[in-house]
Amino acid sequence: MLTKVKQAFFLRRIEKMLSRYQIKVMHFIPGRVRLSSPYWEGNSKIVTSLLPILRLEENIHSVRHTPETGTILVEYKTDANVNESQIEEWIETVQRVHNDVIAREVAQV
Repeated sequence: MLTKVKQAFFLRRIEKMLSRYQIKVMHFIPGRVRLSSPYWEGNSKIVTSLLPILRLEENIHSVRHTPETGTILVEYKTDANVNESQIEEWIETVQRVHNDVIAREVAQV
């Protein structure tokens, strides 16, 4: 039971980190997380920048984008190398890419 409580607190912390980017955690179980954002629908420049970066992570098995729904499914290893801090680093990468792409778009206007 303690593990489920710990997971719930971790999920809330992640959701709080992502909320300012309108990113929602649609589904989370160890080894798999589905994220959703209205910024990711269609041919998103953010997704085009984000996917290759996430795919370079050695502990991530796969990253798939569904443009129709604006979701990204990340499947990752569930061994000891992947802990909460590793997942938080991936979330920070998502935030950084959002900021970078938006800043480039604003600079072009």
